Amino acid sequence: MTRPNILYIHSHDSGRYLSPYGHAIRTPNLQRLAEGGVLFRKAFCAAPTCSPSRAALLTGQSPHSAGLLGLGNRGFKISDPSQHLAKTLSDNGYRTYLSGVHHVGHAPEAVGYQTTLTTSGRHGASAAVAFLNNAPTQAPFFLDIGFFETHREFPPPEDDDERYTLPPAPLPDTPRTRRDMASYKTMAHHLDTRVGAVLDALDRNGLTDNTLVISTTDHGLAFPGMKCNLTDHGMGVSLIMRGPGGFTGGKVIDALASHIDLFPTVCDLVGIDRPTWLQGESLLPLVQSDAESVRDQVCGEVTWHTSYEPKR
Repeated sequence: MTRPNILYIHSHDSGRYLSPYGHAIRTPNLQRLAEGGVLFRKAFCAAPTCSPSRAALLTGQSPHSAGLLGLGNRGFKISDPSQHLAKTLSDNGYRTYLSGVHHVGHAPEAVGYQTTLTTSGRHGASAAVAFLNNAPTQAPFFLDIGFFETHREFPPPEDDDERYTLPPAPLPDTPRTRRDMASYKTMAHHLDTRVGAVLDALDRNGLTDNTLVISTTDHGLAFPGMKCNLTDHGMGVSLIMRGPGGFTGGKVIDALASHIDLFPTVCDLVGIDRPTWLQGESLLPLVQSDAESVRDQVCGEVTWHTSYEPKR
């Protein structure tokens, strides 16, 4: 079997507040990704804070095991950069590319990215589209696209009339919270437009059928009681996957899934031996209808964000 390309797209602070999860938010491109792939309704991050969450996903282990307990821009780093997914894939014949937000402390090349297109979250999509228009065919690629959206500050509301917007469940329904949520919805639409440009580039260049798309976010929205909190609103994340291996057909899966499950899933899909440090479970049995669940619990943690505030 020809190994598929892997396209990993991730946003800041979006939780599950997107149209595929039933919210009145204009994200038609993420909707079409879900309708052509697999939507995980009960996916959770391993840490509702930016760098630890990304480190957990990309090393397949809890943040304290990976050694990244706080933000990369505050000096925290993965203890062993060779445990990053990009390094494992590059060691197994993949060409590895970063386009956009990275945020795990180490320089991209230290964790296995062979080429950095940009480290700007605002230009990651355009750089990725330019790459996909001329993607090499000698070897499969792993392309990591990190968006700045939907991190604060939000832009003013555009077409979303704040009078008819419902704020997130933990917040009171007031004019100020409605306006804030309307601003989030505007930025989510900007995110979706950039995602659409990337998906269109896959289609235009004949890459869709042999590319596994993984779309997720680091944690919940940057609202009180959400981001940085070990609750469903803080840890609950979108997770949509589309591509070969059964990730098609608009399936919806209600089984528990954790970000740390993505690394072993990728290994099983592309035929790479799982590294010994992985702590997650492959999601393939769920997708291929071989199991109704792969875990009965998920774990989350916070150690540092703006200050030392340990929670488990």
